[in-house]
Amino acid sequence: MRQYETTFIIDPTLSGDEIGQTAQMYVDFLKKEGCEIIHLDEKGIMQLAYPINKRTSGAYFWLEYKAAIGSDAISQMELAFRRDDNVLRYLTVKVDKNRAQYNIDKRAGKFAKKAETTEETTENSENKTTKPSKEAKVEG
Repeated sequence: MRQYETTFIIDPTLSGDEIGQTAQMYVDFLKKEGCEIIHLDEKGIMQLAYPINKRTSGAYFWLEYKAAIGSDAISQMELAFRRDDNVLRYLTVKVDKNRAQYNIDKRAGKFAKKAETTEETTENSENKTTKPSKEAKVEG
């Protein structure tokens, strides 16, 4: 089995239930096709980098799953994405073993401490700004 990630953006004008049902429809489709769902992450409604179909925001979903080699599930799901007016954009990528391990570590919270120390370092450097002394000598 190969591991894949699919990120898709759903139209935010739908109600919260409709957005969840649309995402669940694709998860159920993959399960029906024999794929193993590893993780579904609902990122929420976020601002788009550029307008898509006159929309400036979208409901982001990130789906990680395993599919059998030679399976037609991904192409069928992408065809369903293209036909669904509620899906603004989608992207499917094949995941290598390093990226798969990174995803496992990220879900385990191994990277949270680095972000906290980076914020602390930034705060400390902002507090330690040096001011030029008023007693500068001018030689002439």
